[in-house]
Amino acid sequence: MPQTVNNENEYRITRSKGAHQQIENPLNTNSQDPFYVNQNSSSSDAPLVSVDTRQYLGDISNQTGAGLASKQAKAVSTTNTNTNAARRRPLGGDNAPLQQQKLARTSQNSNTGSTQSIAFKTSTTTITTTTTASASRNVTDSASVPIAPSSSSSSTSSTVANELIVPSRMPQKRQATESSTNLVEKLHLTSTSSSNNSNTVSYKKSRLIDYEWQDLDEEDVDDPLMASEYVNDIMHYFYELESRMLPDSEYLFKQTHLKPKMRSILVDWLVEMHLKFRLLPESLFLAINLMDRFMSLEVVQIDKLQLLATGSLFIAAKYEEVFSPSVKNYAYFTDGSYSEGEILQAEKFILTVLNFDLNYPNPMNFLRRISKADDYDVQSRTLGKYLLEITAIDYKFIGYKPSLCCASAMYLARLILGKTPVWNGNLIHYSGGYRVNDMKVCVELIFQYLISPVEHDEFFKKYATRKFMKASILCRSWAKRFRTEGKDLFDEKMSTHRLTLDS
Repeated sequence: MPQTVNNENEYRITRSKGAHQQIENPLNTNSQDPFYVNQNSSSSDAPLVSVDTRQYLGDISNQTGAGLASKQAKAVSTTNTNTNAARRRPLGGDNAPLQQQKLARTSQNSNTGSTQSIAFKTSTTTITTTTTASASRNVTDSASVPIAPSSSSSSTSSTVANELIVPSRMPQKRQATESSTNLVEKLHLTSTSSSNNSNTVSYKKSRLIDYEWQDLDEEDVDDPLMASEYVNDIMHYFYELESRMLPDSEYLFKQTHLKPKMRSILVDWLVEMHLKFRLLPESLFLAINLMDRFMSLEVVQIDKLQLLATGSLFIAAKYEEVFSPSVKNYAYFTDGSYSEGEILQAEKFILTVLNFDLNYPNPMNFLRRISKADDYDVQSRTLGKYLLEITAIDYKFIGYKPSLCCASAMYLARLILGKTPVWNGNLIHYSGGYRVNDMKVCVELIFQYLISPVEHDEFFKKYATRKFMKASILCRSWAKRFRTEGKDLFDEKMSTHRLTLDS
């Protein structure tokens, strides 16, 4: 008697029982379907739910007259793949991977006659399928199903091939993992062979070094903020970049309305605004670089110089600061000379002329790098900041590399503090390879600025405070005393290419 389903839960139970019976007896051709519900029967307790009959691949194979071999193959594959059928539908349904689809098409095209055997491997007549069960069951690694020659059509062969396909996701992931692993191994072997063929083993030994130095970056291996693995590559990139970002050293003499004295007044006012907003030193160096590079490309009127400096500092603060001052503050600091709209228009024009290239290797990065060889001494770092800022303010240093200016500033700072040796192997290495002979011109220009009368009042007052250890007063008094004593700035006895003078 046909079964009736009273509600949805009973329908699910009846359906699961029928599925188990279908799996246990795959060769049973009984016409009574467990999922068939007689629509003519009725129940007084609950309304009747009718369900359409469902045909299975086993019934289709029986109706088409396939051999027992295809039925046995279906029984093995159905047992292991019923639990994964619902999972594979969201990931593409029952579609096979591209490789298996191509293999199925090849086997289908090979059936040119009415009687031909189905085989995925030409050497044998055995198909090995790898199936995966759910997490609660044991994993079946492989199942070998013999396929006997049959006289089925090409559609029957494709049906059997689709029944025995491997689940699509797991083999794809394994193949991708294996291929990427093999690729990494090949690259590793290639790099190893190339390094063995060449004489250079690492970046440090790729140069001809005739001075002694210590690897101070090894101390920072456990500190991810110091980036000791990449610091050599970073600094090497900075040394290449600084040459490209330099302004024209002769642009002041090419400007028709601009003179060096005007730039000195403009930069001194820029230092005052920078100090008023309490910005970082990086912002000041970037603003001066933007201003010089802009004037190297464009002719600027005298009445627009202050607007250029304001727009440059506005851009630099946006680039370097965490909290940049509002455009209202810049407009207020100009005493109403320029409105907010004019400053914003100047910002757009400056960035357009410079092609939005703000990748300037800041001199503070080089100074911090040299300070590692100086054992991060606070006094020499403070004096070095003052001397380094001189190279940004004075027009005579336009066109000098930031790394050279930093090395010269650190050399003079150590000379003022009386440290011995003034320059050693570690300082040569961490400054970028600058020797004393390489810094002579830049050091002499800084020394001439110190013994000259004060030209930038705001800059002098800035470093005359206790916050900067009165660096401007100390350096100027030392320079005048050093000159009167007639000493040599580049005494060979105070410098060495080794770590100490005694070694």
